This record gives sequence, C-alpha cells and structure tokens, in this order.
Amino acid sequence: MPSLKEYFNNDFKDLSLDSDLTMTVQKLDGNKNIESEETVVIKRRVRHNHNSSCRLFTFYIPERNDTLSIMGNILEKLDDHKKESDGVESIGGYENDLQVGVHKSVFSNRIYFYTESALTKEEITRLDNFCKQKNIFVTVRSQDYIITKMKNEKPLAFISHDSRNKKTIAKPLANGLSSRLCSVWYDEYSLKVGQSLRESIEEGIKDSKKCILILTPEFLQNPGWTKKEFNSIFTKEMIFNERIVIPIWHNVTKEDIYDYSPSLADTVALVWPDSSELNEEEYKKEVEKLISKIHTAVTE
Repeated sequence: MPSLKEYFNNDFKDLSLDSDLTMTVQKLDGNKNIESEETVVIKRRVRHNHNSSCRLFTFYIPERNDTLSIMGNILEKLDDHKKESDGVESIGGYENDLQVGVHKSVFSNRIYFYTESALTKEEITRLDNFCKQKNIFVTVRSQDYIITKMKNEKPLAFISHDSRNKKTIAKPLANGLSSRLCSVWYDEYSLKVGQSLRESIEEGIKDSKKCILILTPEFLQNPGWTKKEFNSIFTKEMIFNERIVIPIWHNVTKEDIYDYSPSLADTVALVWPDSSELNEEEYKKEVEKLISKIHTAVTE
C-alpha cells in the first residue's frame, strides 16, 4: 500500500517550494520545568498555482502523540512561514501574453496537514475553535485518507498471477506499484468480504488500463482462475484492438509461452530476476528496476 507520506508528496501537481521544518519539542514536569527536549522534523511544502498566483501550505507530521500541539505551533507561526517563502515568484502565462501592473502572490487561508497519528474528538474540537479564531481553514488527512483514496481510484493495472507466486512476485509487485501511487487490482487488496470472485475479477479487468500477467510454470499449469483471467484479458485486447498486456516471465522459456499462447510469445516481456543467482541486495535492486519499468509502461 502507498504511504501517507507518498500521498503528501504527490497529491498536488503545482510548483512546490519544499523544506524541512525543525522543531524543538519540550516535555515539562508537574512544576512546568523542562524535563526533556526532542527535535522533530516536519515536512513543509508551499504549493504555488501558476494561473491564480495563489499559494497554500501543506505539512507532513510523522507519527507522534503530540500531533495537535505541533499543529498549533505551526499555525501560530504562519506569518513566519509566509515570510520564509517570500522573494520566490512564479508567473504563469504564454510568450505573447500582455502582462502589466504589479504581481503579488497571495496565500490561501487553507492549510493541509498530513498526519500519521489521527486526532481525537476532543482534539478536533480544540483545533476547530482555534481555526475559527484565526480565520483559517484546515484539512487533516490521516490513514483513513489512504483507504478512501484507494477505494475511489480505478485501478491502472490488473495483476493476474498464480497464488503460489503471490509471496515472491505478485505481492512485491503490487506493493511496489502502489508505493508509486499506481493503483492496482490485486486480490489481497481488492477483494472484499462476501464479494463475488468472478464479478470482482471481471470488473477489475474491465476498469484497468493495463493487465500484468505473471507468467511462471505455476501459472501456465493452472487450468483454473488464471486461465479464465487470461481469456478475459485476451478478449479485451482483441475487442479494443490495443496492447493492454504486460507479460512478466519467470523461469519459463519462449517455447513454454508459445505452447500456452502463440500470441503471447510474440509480445515483448520483462523478466523477473532469479533470487538464486543474486545476493539479497542485488536482487532487491533488480526488482526495483523492473517495477520502475512496469510503472512506466502502465502510466505512459
């Protein structure tokens, strides 16, 4: 699954001014004396929209038990944050635009917080009261945001695999693509309790832009669901007359693929690395390279 930090980095496509905000958090004893100090690094991004010259702040707060206190500290010092980003201007437009007057970027009163730790009901009430006093509008996104995003996103890729290859290939591939915010249909993540397996698979194939086939000896020998999935995927490719299949080979030969499906043997395939031929670090690097290639093929 993608992480909240990855959504923080990718949600907004406008120009961004990125920086790390280092805060010193003090823990006080019962007499309000400093008991200990801790340094916390917050990710700060100023989003700048070219067309409107409007800016807004987004902050990422790592998992903590004092999230509200950190939010309050940030909101109290908004003017300081604004000053730190002054002096950097970006004006949208085209080469022959006539532009006159004095340009000035303005800040929206909207602020986004991406927080690994969700707020309690009491903390939400306190934050709401503070925002109303300061005339600012805050959106907080935590782990529930990831679940909602994934539920609403149509998959870009359908992963067809034999269950015996789930742990070694299918799951690492699904996690790698998801971490790049490439939504996938993968049974472990996409099937819901009580949902029809057949209907869910067919819906995933119809909705997906690409279909990834993990072609292994186990896949080729499976007469059950993998064969049904392949037939559905092949039918979609014929109907829409476009290449939607991305084959991944592992421990199979061109002759094996030809025996299974002559048309597949003519499709350029990627080869999943063999862990027995590489040390652990080399294997991880090769897997990452392969997932990056698949990500490009799915999203281009």
